[in-house]
Amino acid sequence: MTSGTEVELDAHEQQQRLLFQLLDRQVSVRALDALVAAIRPPASTIALEHTAIGIDANVFLRLGNHARVADIVDYLAERHLAPLILPGQAIQEFWNNQLQAVDTLTSGLKKKFDGVKADFSKVDKNFGDYATQIEGLLEKFSAEHGHVYEEGAVRKTLNLLEMLQKRAKVPFVHRLRFDVIAAQRKRTKTPPGFKDDGDGDFFIWADFLKGLLEARDEKQDFERVVLVSLDKKLDWSRAGIPHPILVAEVEALLAVPFEIWSIDDLAKQISDVA
Repeated sequence: MTSGTEVELDAHEQQQRLLFQLLDRQVSVRALDALVAAIRPPASTIALEHTAIGIDANVFLRLGNHARVADIVDYLAERHLAPLILPGQAIQEFWNNQLQAVDTLTSGLKKKFDGVKADFSKVDKNFGDYATQIEGLLEKFSAEHGHVYEEGAVRKTLNLLEMLQKRAKVPFVHRLRFDVIAAQRKRTKTPPGFKDDGDGDFFIWADFLKGLLEARDEKQDFERVVLVSLDKKLDWSRAGIPHPILVAEVEALLAVPFEIWSIDDLAKQISDVA
């Protein structure tokens, strides 16, 4: 008799195997069709409620400070029934880069000081020594207390994290197994990630696709896939149009269209269905 755990492990292994075959081109993709569609993109008529949404690491880092964060969190938490996917790699990158993403007391003071320093230079060059001393004190403060976040930024980011904790699927592919694929794709300039030194973008993509496969196998309904991302590099998109290879991979894996949105795009879509 097969246990539930064994069935789950079998499904997990099947997803990994299928994804590996796709990313290694053991499964064919319709790259030329995707290229033609990228040059002349069709207008999408698929509703937001039927759209699987993924959150890229750069969005995960910055969404908490967006002007429409409350609306976005409310919609994703309560109204969006299609899959919501946070690639496991994004969590690692959030922790590694959080001090660059959330405004700190230090960064706020630094911005104000830059304005004061500019005023010093306009009035009298003799004030230069004071500016140097103040800058030194700010650097010391940053080293000792730069971890102190502004209260508002902390609260918004925590609300976002708690919503994702309840709603989002957080998939990981096998790192060692897929490492060879990451290296091969980088050598052949296969998106995403060939513009970067590391393999973080590749694993964002592989984790995201793994989450979509999990959602499909769990019978979650979706007719379109969207990755919300702020990445402007050509190994992801050009002028908001996703790289044709990424589109072709999603189509081959799931037979649905793929788009890349900014946070503003997502906020607008949510506003349109409000």
